[in-house]
Amino acid sequence: MHRRHRLLIAAAGLSLFAPLVTAAPAAAQGPVKIGVLAPVTGVFASFAKDIVDGAQLYHAESGGQLGGRKLELIVEDYQVRPDVAVTKIRKLGEQDHAHAVVGIVLSAAAIAVKDYVNAQKLPLLISGFAVAENLTLQPNPYVFRITYTGNMTGGPAGTWSYKHLKARKAAIIASDSVGPLEIIMAWARAFEEAGGKVVQEVYAPLGTADFAPYVAQLRRDVDVIGVQTVGADGVRFVKQWREYGMQGKIPLVDAAVGFSDLSLLPASGDAAVGGYNSQPYQYTLDTPRNKKFVQAFRAKFNRDPGAPAVFTYSALLALDQAAKAIGGKVEDAPRFIEALRKMDLDAPQGRIRFDKFQNVVSDIYISRIDKVGAQFVPTVIETFRGVDQFLGLSPEDYMKKPRLVNLKGTFAK
Repeated sequence: MHRRHRLLIAAAGLSLFAPLVTAAPAAAQGPVKIGVLAPVTGVFASFAKDIVDGAQLYHAESGGQLGGRKLELIVEDYQVRPDVAVTKIRKLGEQDHAHAVVGIVLSAAAIAVKDYVNAQKLPLLISGFAVAENLTLQPNPYVFRITYTGNMTGGPAGTWSYKHLKARKAAIIASDSVGPLEIIMAWARAFEEAGGKVVQEVYAPLGTADFAPYVAQLRRDVDVIGVQTVGADGVRFVKQWREYGMQGKIPLVDAAVGFSDLSLLPASGDAAVGGYNSQPYQYTLDTPRNKKFVQAFRAKFNRDPGAPAVFTYSALLALDQAAKAIGGKVEDAPRFIEALRKMDLDAPQGRIRFDKFQNVVSDIYISRIDKVGAQFVPTVIETFRGVDQFLGLSPEDYMKKPRLVNLKGTFAK
């Protein structure tokens, strides 16, 4: 099979994913090459599978085309390491001559590669959980985020916790990494702005194997606990919370992608039931567009889609829309970027578009984790429409707020 007619899978061990590209005649202009940067190895492996499967579904549904040209997907594993992310994106840009890159879960990895993509004029569409707000609070001309910032999920979840759970006193627990800290700080700030008080903060290193010491620390006299222990850490936390006999006694509100992300629910199991979640997507959304997407995803992968799957699928839809607007001439990076800035799509998660700093504007859904038969299901119970990274403020007014990233101990004093 000719090299141009197959998917390039760069990371060893990717055989768990089905081949993404089938043989097809070469287009006269050559294929559009899209890098898929996913942390296949490590704590975020479940998110990586969703990222790759979302790309795979787009490829299948589009007939292997993007912008009217053949599409080639190139998967790279950055192993949840920022230095490896830099190495991999340099390979995508300089050896593979990719026209754009999608993926990335770790905020530190996105921060590590942003200067490179800007210098190389290589469009990066963040379609994983890299939420660091400084990626889109200032101009980064070739960086787009189609997922959310910590403010977009944490803010509504904190406000909702105060108003609907009638919580007045809270503790927070989070993984000690940039993205989780930003999300939980947004939750805490919104909770306090609504009238509540955060009385305790607990932080665990990313990759913590035993959460018993952290669970034991958490105060039992609070009304709610904001949670942002992520990936496999989220599963370990919620299971040990249950082992301590605390499930159902104090509500857990997952401010984004902790224990209650769909890709983690089978592992979290019964321990997740009764918890709450804030995300821009749930597969249970009752819309024609989402039902069509879920049906196609189930048919192809025999499972329900998690948020990174739909984010990556939507990122490719956005790239396709932009490429078609310029006649498929994606090599013209400035025109490609300008067309991408105008993205406005009816995606499975609802209407999405970009603000002036190229961060998505989308709906945010508050869900409760229920058990239906043997299945663990996120049930949408409230929707915040058209949420942007500034939560309705002007960028100037938003920037006057104190920046809370990495200021651990800010609240519980």
